[in-house]
Parts: sequence; structure tokens; C-alpha cells
Amino acid sequence: MELSLSGRLGGPDRSPVESLVLRRALRPALARVVVDGLAVLDVSLTLGGSITSGEGHGGVHDLRYSAARERITVNVVVPASELAREPVAVAVGPHFEALARRIAARCAQDREDELVAAFADALRQAAEDLSG
Repeated sequence: MELSLSGRLGGPDRSPVESLVLRRALRPALARVVVDGLAVLDVSLTLGGSITSGEGHGGVHDLRYSAARERITVNVVVPASELAREPVAVAVGPHFEALARRIAARCAQDREDELVAAFADALRQAAEDLSG
């Protein structure tokens, strides 16, 4: 599965490095995940900050599946309050778990646990890359 990950930052207190490291770690890890009927996962990741906090709007939004294009497009918003408590790769975790479950519901109902584990493994790698 090809990952297209774009990032938006909620303010100057968010580092673009976090998005870049997440993308670098997630792309190869998720490329190994094969889901029949899904070739591209297009994620817009918004990391809340001091200007746009994302409070009250966190989560997985506007997931659209195109069977003809074998593509899912989705917005994932991580509120600033969650990012203040935990490193970005950890804070993103529950949102990516929810995303994996929604992908399974659309394309691979019998593989939900496998997809959740694959996304969690990819985020663990990202956390290691971010820490050092």
C-alpha cells in the first residue's frame, strides 16, 4: 500500500521535522501492508499547536474510499493537548489505530487486528526515529 502523507501544523510551536520523520518511517512500513482493493492511503495529518489547536476536532475525519481508484483519502487531526502530553508518534497512535480499524471496515473486515498491529509497528519505528 502506498502512503501519501501530507502535514499541516497548528502553529509555530510544532516542528515540521515531526511530520517528515513520521512520513519517512511510515511509508516503508505501510508499503509492506497489502489490502485487496486498496493501493493508496492518502492521509492529511494535522498536528495541533498554539494557533490552531485542533481541540474538539481531533480524530479521523472525512474518510472517503474510492473502489474504482483503490484509494482512501482521510484527515487525521491530533489536538495540541495530546501532543503536549506525549511525543508525536505516541500521540498519533490512537488516531492511527482508529484509522486502521476504519480501513479494515471498508476493505478487509477479516484483517482488522492485523492492520491495527501493522500501523502500531510503523508508529513504533517512527517513535524510535524521532527519539534518536
